[in-house]
Amino acid sequence: MINTRKYRKPTQSPRTKTITFQEVTDSTMAAIDKRGSTFRIRVFVGTDMNGKKIMKSTTFTPPTDATPKKAEKLAQEFAFEFERQCKGYISFNENMRFSELADWYFTNFAPVELKASTVYTYTGQYKKHIKPVLGNMKLKNITTPKLTQVMQSYNLNPATIRKLYVIIQSIFKRGMEQGFLRDNPCHNVILPKNKEQHKVMALSEDELKRFLKMLDEKPCDEDVKRIIRILLFTGMRSGECFALRWEDIDFENSSISIKHTLNNIGGKHELTPPKTKKSIRTIGMSETVASVFKAQKEYTDKLKIVLGENYAHPEMVFPSANGNYRDRSSVLTSLKRFTKGTEFESLTLHKLRHCNATMLLNMGVDLKVISDHLGHCDINVTADIYADVLSSTRKVLADSIEKKLTE
Repeated sequence: MINTRKYRKPTQSPRTKTITFQEVTDSTMAAIDKRGSTFRIRVFVGTDMNGKKIMKSTTFTPPTDATPKKAEKLAQEFAFEFERQCKGYISFNENMRFSELADWYFTNFAPVELKASTVYTYTGQYKKHIKPVLGNMKLKNITTPKLTQVMQSYNLNPATIRKLYVIIQSIFKRGMEQGFLRDNPCHNVILPKNKEQHKVMALSEDELKRFLKMLDEKPCDEDVKRIIRILLFTGMRSGECFALRWEDIDFENSSISIKHTLNNIGGKHELTPPKTKKSIRTIGMSETVASVFKAQKEYTDKLKIVLGENYAHPEMVFPSANGNYRDRSSVLTSLKRFTKGTEFESLTLHKLRHCNATMLLNMGVDLKVISDHLGHCDINVTADIYADVLSSTRKVLADSIEKKLTE
């Protein structure tokens, strides 16, 4: 049926009538412009790198003896088939193998709907862990019990298995939406459980003081030291820190705008949107953090003079020594070299973020405020990650109330 819901029409001649219809599934939508006796069909197939919509169009001319109602029906059918061609839809039989569905997913869906870094990660995990196990299996033979068996058979960390399951689940979900299979076997799959709850290992207040003292006294690349301080004092993810541009630093209003993350995609560094929508945020900047950024600005100004025209990314706050994007692994290597043989050998770039969050929790800062500060998608993520810290904080709070009331 033709969708007759109201919408804002573009300027058109009296002979042109725009018809929008929905056919078969909610995920397929095409637009038809009726122009006299012909129909112009347009299909949205994605967006380019600038966010501009990419459309494909064609013209359908119904038989001359077709009634208006019959002509519209034929136009619907033609548009549906045209859309399937544009988006790479093909018909699969019940003997289709999982690798065929996965190939369709990674060719037609993933590049349009997922971030490039996510596609890169999903593809690597699929080829390494999923395809060798499920690739040659026919879809009709992949049942819920079979998937449970496969998930339980992986000799991997339960957290890694869950990530693989997310990929498998996404492939089957999109296949279901396009009618490639009747049932989704991912419902009620039993995944391996973590043997013990993950605990966030953050440095205590005394340990942090000793670490900062070592940071002041022990030799290390000053540029790396500044990165460590920024991560510790702001709680940013390392990718967000390496993606900072000077336009994101507002000294006048003492704030930092986090708009991107730096990803290494197949050996090529790219600035992409952060992990979640909530990760796009503005956080406060203390005097200590401001002084670190000012010292870094002096460093990059000198680097600009040395490199001249070879300075590829002068807009970046933390570029590499040759003026390119900063590689996370090189900073981690420097941190490991710096802490080797000390009590801080287990410290990582991400643990610096945990230290920041733990300090805020121990100070009694509201969980919602901390969640927004860290850029978590919702407060439940924060509560889950820092469950142990919250538990101990609640006990301290209860003891404080008791002390006040019994004095």
